[in-house]
Amino acid sequence: MSNEIFESAFNAAVNEFGAAVDKEGNHLRLNYFGVSSKGVRLEHMFSTQEPVDLRSVSKPVLSMTLGALIKSKQSVGKKPLSLNSRVAPLLDRHFASNGFRKMWKDVEIRHLISNTIGHENGFLFRKDLQSVSEEDYLGYALGQPIVHKPGSHFSYSNVGPFLLSVIIQDHLGASLHEIASDLVLRPLGIEASWRNYGQYTAGCTGLSMTGEDLLTFGEMLLAEGSRGSRLNIVDHDWVVGATSLQVRTPGMFDRLRVFPKFGYGYGFWVCENGSYYCDGTDGQYLIVVPSASLVMVTTGMQPDMKPITRCMAPLLVQTNSKPENVGPFGSRLNSLQRIISKTARSTR
Repeated sequence: MSNEIFESAFNAAVNEFGAAVDKEGNHLRLNYFGVSSKGVRLEHMFSTQEPVDLRSVSKPVLSMTLGALIKSKQSVGKKPLSLNSRVAPLLDRHFASNGFRKMWKDVEIRHLISNTIGHENGFLFRKDLQSVSEEDYLGYALGQPIVHKPGSHFSYSNVGPFLLSVIIQDHLGASLHEIASDLVLRPLGIEASWRNYGQYTAGCTGLSMTGEDLLTFGEMLLAEGSRGSRLNIVDHDWVVGATSLQVRTPGMFDRLRVFPKFGYGYGFWVCENGSYYCDGTDGQYLIVVPSASLVMVTTGMQPDMKPITRCMAPLLVQTNSKPENVGPFGSRLNSLQRIISKTARSTR
């Protein structure tokens, strides 16, 4: 795709955002939309560019930090940290009783980062935390019944990322925020804040940065751990594994979505076509389409998020050869493609 067509597709997407309304009939409340492909970055500010809480889009940063720690052979509990590390010994001092300790005996680090701990349903979300005091979050997380064999059942949750943050701080003597900043964010030129749950970095939510910085982070993912002349900010193999299918998520799959949630990696939703992404409450998106060398980012305060990815159709129609890769909007794509191509020719 030429730069002219890429820019025309981006402008068409911006126009889609401007015209779209949500299920309440209101115009979308976005702060930022940015895209990057093959060295070209295009950005549109809908409002003042300020750091926003990325909500669940915090999880990819945790994932990359975990990968960097594993690669550096950091020790936790007198053994090198790995995906196979058992969680119970690392959380031992936090269990209220031997019964809870026994319940967690087969849970590994890989289960925390892939949402396969074994809880029937996910929790530690804003809604269920309304009745829990912040100092009790850890006990609440460890006290819910594990009813499935770890690794056998997916339930999207905030528990695993939070417990990873606890393990990292307890055994490495620095918070997840501090370590993520040193190993991943600052090497990318990113300064970010991260809220706490009690004395620990939340891990699952609460990371605040600008849309521009999130796009930079996405470029590193697309480059499989590298950034410009800085090689291996995160290990190549970890990025590939984290953004690949680790567990199927049939209960979350909806073919009518622009980006159907076919499965989950380590902190990322994975689509059948190899695209991967993370979405956070109120309009936060980090989307990577490797087949098109494309990264797309939005930030905002938009509760109804479905219109957001639909507005990205102009970019997707130019970068995907199969109509089904852009969801159930094929009837509009041919006309969009003609408009984009005509606009690109007129600007030459």
